[in-house]
Amino acid sequence: MKIDLEKLPRERKDFSIKLSGDFGEAEFFGFYFKDGSFLAIDGAIRGDIYVICDISGERFVDILDEKLKIKVTNGSYKGFDEEYDIVECDSGIFDFEAFLEDEIRMFQNDYHKKQEFGNGELEI
Repeated sequence: MKIDLEKLPRERKDFSIKLSGDFGEAEFFGFYFKDGSFLAIDGAIRGDIYVICDISGERFVDILDEKLKIKVTNGSYKGFDEEYDIVECDSGIFDFEAFLEDEIRMFQNDYHKKQEFGNGELEI
């Protein structure tokens, strides 16, 4: 699903984007609305994502569960928002599916360890 940032709907709209593939499966869902010149999105991303354990090198499934509050702006933005993260969009079109794919890649690049390796605290 793509939204033209020059033609934002005034009313709140619900959305749900589901992706599955070699990475596992994930869903980006919530609602979006026009907030001034921004596309505001309140949502969450949830899924079961294949990652690599940074200790053993084994592939395993980790749970992605992240709440998001973002404002998408057309072009660069110099301001700050206390409540929302700002996403700059140079193309004028916000692509929900591409955003979800990017979030999955960022999650996969985080530090992951299998539960069997504990919480990382050293026992003395």
